[in-house]
Amino acid sequence: MISVLLAVYNTSLYLSQCLNSILNQTYKDLEVIVVNDASTDDSLSICRQFEKADKRVKVVNLMVNVGLEKVRRVGLREAKGEYVMFVDSDDWLHGKDTLQLMFDKIEETGADYVEVMSQRVLDRWGLIKIKSNCPVHGLIKQPELFRDYYISFFGKNVLPVNIWGKLYRRSTLDKMDLTPCGLTMGEDLYFNMTLFPHLQSVYIMDHIGHNYRFGGMTSRYNPNLLPDLKKLFVIKDQLSQKQHYDSAYDYLRIELKNVFRSDICQRIVFDFGDKEDIIFRIKEELHDPLYQEVQKVKDTPGFLDEPFVKAMAHQDAETIYQLCLDLVKQQRWQRLKKKIVCYLLELM
Repeated sequence: MISVLLAVYNTSLYLSQCLNSILNQTYKDLEVIVVNDASTDDSLSICRQFEKADKRVKVVNLMVNVGLEKVRRVGLREAKGEYVMFVDSDDWLHGKDTLQLMFDKIEETGADYVEVMSQRVLDRWGLIKIKSNCPVHGLIKQPELFRDYYISFFGKNVLPVNIWGKLYRRSTLDKMDLTPCGLTMGEDLYFNMTLFPHLQSVYIMDHIGHNYRFGGMTSRYNPNLLPDLKKLFVIKDQLSQKQHYDSAYDYLRIELKNVFRSDICQRIVFDFGDKEDIIFRIKEELHDPLYQEVQKVKDTPGFLDEPFVKAMAHQDAETIYQLCLDLVKQQRWQRLKKKIVCYLLELM
């Protein structure tokens, strides 16, 4: 049996499409665990309607909002299937045979999880789609799996790090530590990164089976992003050391630099403070000893000579601000085009 776990929070506009895409699959031996995370819209009512109409649906209603990470773990505790799939409640499965194809492949190969390709849906009607691109398909076993693909979680994109689009073997999930890490960003990456050392093999199918709803452009600065990604850096660094995964060392530190630069650029783009405010924030941020890790990159030629990296080394907040401002100006036409496209898609 497959247990499909659905975390729901204020997705009433898309929830019926999502649930119908699961319940109408040709594979019928499934249960759908719907965990409503104290939604304030009509999500719970819709969930209850599906629960009443189909005995395979079970609704767990949380009275207090606890966040995606904890919601998924609540769903896992309720799940009784040999296999588990996570689906975001504003996304939906593509095609009616996706679960059957994934079930057949995981049974055939004995893989710890089977993954299908996804596509981003850009309009509200699901007509404009962009297929995801994964450079590898088929069965990947140890030791190749760990040696060549664990790096995906440390700043080098090889395998997808998302939690959706995968059919997991429950016995494999039971081996991992399910203690929440407290992140509000990067939960999917953390989940799969923690699971990865327990894997013996995975299978990547060249089949589109998941529709990911594109959320449009970010419209405001997210103050939680930088603190969460710094915390994630520490978690990644500790885990890579524990696993003796030396190839992650430079990638992690380059990623930390990019995260810091991106945060400053976002402050500028969304006017989250004037120039003096942002420079003051940069100075404060540079006092964090964590950023000294950026200067420890050792096997990436030319990195330490980059102007932004040199400015970090000298704690030169004014130069850092100017470099970010220049980058924002260079990218303004690209942002404008994206904004126009998103606006037009909203009108469709």
